[in-house]
Amino acid sequence: MPNNQQDIRFKSGDVTLEGVLHLPDGDGKFPGVVICHPHPRYGGGMGNNVVLALAHSICESGIAVLRFNFQGVGNSEGDFGQGPAELDNATDAVDFLALHERIKTTRVGIAGYSFGAWVALEASAESNAIQAVASIACPLRPYTSMGVDELLQPKLLVCGEFDHDFPIEHFKFLSRRFVEPKQVEVKYGADHFFAGHEDDLGEMTAKFFAHWLGDR
Repeated sequence: MPNNQQDIRFKSGDVTLEGVLHLPDGDGKFPGVVICHPHPRYGGGMGNNVVLALAHSICESGIAVLRFNFQGVGNSEGDFGQGPAELDNATDAVDFLALHERIKTTRVGIAGYSFGAWVALEASAESNAIQAVASIACPLRPYTSMGVDELLQPKLLVCGEFDHDFPIEHFKFLSRRFVEPKQVEVKYGADHFFAGHEDDLGEMTAKFFAHWLGDR
């Protein structure tokens, strides 16, 4: 990953959250992507293997990345907020990134893995600043309801072939409910944790954001 990374702090309501901003090599402004990590109650944090793989590949493609810890995780203030607070954290992270001096304000996306995938999808329904969204291994229960909302942004929807929470045929069926533009991918050979598949997953996600946020 390019060496230009910065430890940052930003406000989300009454708490201060920690994050890491990765900037590609070069001058000027870049598109940007916020990455949301897995469930805090199961050890999720911004140092997760999938989060790091996404950050690496997206940054290598010329897009800045902000990965951060939800409230109550690591050195982020506050306590776990059962979902609604984490959604606020994500939209505040998007706003922070969009206003950063090195970011192209109109070219900001969001990605999430597992619990973070649900947060990313929900944030896309609420934030006009989000121009593209990648959902990696979103849990079945929230995914079932998200498909009835019209998310107009381009969407990358990914599930592992052997995801313990989400039978793959059910994932394909529910993905049809999302409106275009969308890219639906099954990562064959992978389970929910994508161990050994991180590089392929990162490359796929980076290509998606480069297409929709880059200079086309």
